[in-house]
Amino acid sequence: MALKNIKWPKNNGDPVPPNRSSRFKWRTIVGLLLMYLAVALNWQWIWGVFSLYWIIPDFFTGVTYFIEPVTRKENPFLYWLILITWVAFSVAMIFPSVSSVTGQ
Repeated sequence: MALKNIKWPKNNGDPVPPNRSSRFKWRTIVGLLLMYLAVALNWQWIWGVFSLYWIIPDFFTGVTYFIEPVTRKENPFLYWLILITWVAFSVAMIFPSVSSVTGQ
């Protein structure tokens, strides 16, 4: 599959206003620090929290990205299957003892 066939978000080439590019991206920095901390401390639950944070906008926009963009309008079954899968994986990462078959 060629990358040119994927419907990527369009960039119209307008320059970013100076006040927008100079904003401090505190959420991004906190997210990166949490990722570093999660890897260092072997926190599995944080990946579930990040996954939930990443998919919440998909419920409102009707578009999710898994290998390629999938829209609720064009592929409703696949769209919901992906979202349900991400939510299930997120819950399994946040609550591993509940999702464990053996309970250990």
